[in-house]
Amino acid sequence: MNKEKSDNTEGEGEQTITDKKKEKSGFVSDFLFMFVLTIFVLLTLIMLGTKLFGYQMLTIDSGSMEPNFPVDSLIFVKTVDPSGLQAEDVITFTVDEKGTLVTHRIVAVLKNERSFITKGDANNAIDPNTAPYDNVVGKAELCLPKVGAVFRAVTVEENRVYVYIAIGILIGLMFLWIILDHIKKKKQRKPANNVPKEAKMPADKSEDHNEV
Repeated sequence: MNKEKSDNTEGEGEQTITDKKKEKSGFVSDFLFMFVLTIFVLLTLIMLGTKLFGYQMLTIDSGSMEPNFPVDSLIFVKTVDPSGLQAEDVITFTVDEKGTLVTHRIVAVLKNERSFITKGDANNAIDPNTAPYDNVVGKAELCLPKVGAVFRAVTVEENRVYVYIAIGILIGLMFLWIILDHIKKKKQRKPANNVPKEAKMPADKSEDHNEV
């Protein structure tokens, strides 16, 4: 009787350890899934939100605005009315017909000419040409150092196919995870019909004998 009880206790102990391992594994996998999902949602919201609120995300490719705008920074440029800009504002503007963008600081406003004199913070001289109002893309309002390198890598035209493939795989994995998690929870809710019942010792019976 004691031996059977000991076996049952050991079995319950092993089952508890197994359950804890499964619970720990499930927690880690759930955390990773939620982390990836959160990053994906945040990136999507940033991409959509910037457009919705009139921002563009651009990268700093040269050191002309060091140290305030380091190389490989990601900047958020807001569409503004050029007539409201003033000295010390940092603006992004086109410098040629190809649409080449430059981000420099305004050092003087030429209202009569409807243009700006600009200069890079790290440059010794002002820019050779003024920036007309019509060439202004917007005002740089936020700078995130180092983030621009990642943004450039995922937005450059030759990498877009790989980015779309990665996004598709990520979405597919998320749906697969949801399906597998649903199946796992369904199995956990299913009652166990084949659980062995605790064995019981048969009761001792005594026989009465009549002496002849």
